[in-house]
Amino acid sequence: MTAIRLEVASPSIPIRLGWWARLWFWVRRYGPAELGCLVTMLIASAWAAELTDSPALLAVAAIAGATVGFYGVLIVTVLREQLRLLPAGRGRVRRAITRTTALLFAEFGIAEILDTFFYRPLLMMAGVVVIGDAVWGLLAGKVVADILFYVISAVCFRVTERTGIRMPRPRRARVAAV
Repeated sequence: MTAIRLEVASPSIPIRLGWWARLWFWVRRYGPAELGCLVTMLIASAWAAELTDSPALLAVAAIAGATVGFYGVLIVTVLREQLRLLPAGRGRVRRAITRTTALLFAEFGIAEILDTFFYRPLLMMAGVVVIGDAVWGLLAGKVVADILFYVISAVCFRVTERTGIRMPRPRRARVAAV
């Protein structure tokens, strides 16, 4: 079992959770982004299906739509997380935006590069060809690609947690020159 830190009386006490609680953590973490992804993917692919029958172009439109929905939700989620963690003061929003960008890159960078340029387009095109229906084929390819994507992203998320980069370091007070 993996130890997951919960915000209780002492956030440094590791608590062992069962597989259901660990799964629920990932559903809460990625579920809203995945829902946004699904909605924008379906809108983009339906629009593209009106314009073309090409499996490659359908996959590209679906991927572009999915990316907008997925990262739109995640940007808001991580930005809100960072704003909660950072102390009030001058430069807080700028620092939160910078941290959000870095954390999203750390969590999703490797997974996104492999996903976007390698296995997702192939799996989505294969889904359209094998199933023979644009929407159902894209959905089938998306599900298989998502499994690969989330395995890589979850590992990267845990790395950001265990290295401590998810928690902002306190800023040193500036000493005014007299």
